[in-house]
Amino acid sequence: MRAKVLQPTGKVGDTRFEFDPSDATGFPRRLPPARKIGLGRRALTGLIPSQKLSEGASARFESSLERDFFALLEFSNDVAGWDPQPVRIPVPDGRPYVPDVLVHWLGSDRSLAGGRTVLYEVKYREELRRKWEELRPRYRAATRYARERGWQFRLITEDRIRTQSLFNAKFLLPYLSDPPNSQDALQLLHAIEVLGETTPANLLEACSSDPWVRGRLVTTLWRLVADRTIAADLTSKLTMTSVIWCDC
Repeated sequence: MRAKVLQPTGKVGDTRFEFDPSDATGFPRRLPPARKIGLGRRALTGLIPSQKLSEGASARFESSLERDFFALLEFSNDVAGWDPQPVRIPVPDGRPYVPDVLVHWLGSDRSLAGGRTVLYEVKYREELRRKWEELRPRYRAATRYARERGWQFRLITEDRIRTQSLFNAKFLLPYLSDPPNSQDALQLLHAIEVLGETTPANLLEACSSDPWVRGRLVTTLWRLVADRTIAADLTSKLTMTSVIWCDC
């Protein structure tokens, strides 16, 4: 069964955007993967395109939770790059262990040198509780492995991944696929400079009374929010009444 490319569903006007759970493709690699993941029928597996993998094309995920974490990494301005299935770690008296992803975080000075590198394992909390005795030797080995290289090892679960930030990442990432319309962008930026702090709905109304024009402008507006030209609180769910501003 071939994986399908994820497409946005929902209306731009009310900012709804969801990944169809039946789809097996989501959102690119400094290290070659240490373990290959097939496109499975039982689990949600697939491919996610990226601009942050040094090898370019796409990365495989093996659960919807892993896919969602990859989407957060791809959208975050604090992530320089991420490498899925990066290393194979020996485990005493056990099979080698391959963590899910190696993340290269930027430092406060926006440099890699000032940042940190973290190995992550993505797991559901229930699975951690159920399999803890089986999993603990792997995580101890990964902690030692990471420490020897100046990295960190972390577990991350759904309570840290499936937040309003994830909703915003899934909503905004598709808008980064194409450059904004330059004339529309200039119009929006001029209007928000005059208005100051405002909302998407008010900004569009200030630009045009024509609903067809506002419908065209909204695509560029979300593109400017996605690339952070126009700012918003991305830890809260974006709507047409969210507060937005621009330091332009």
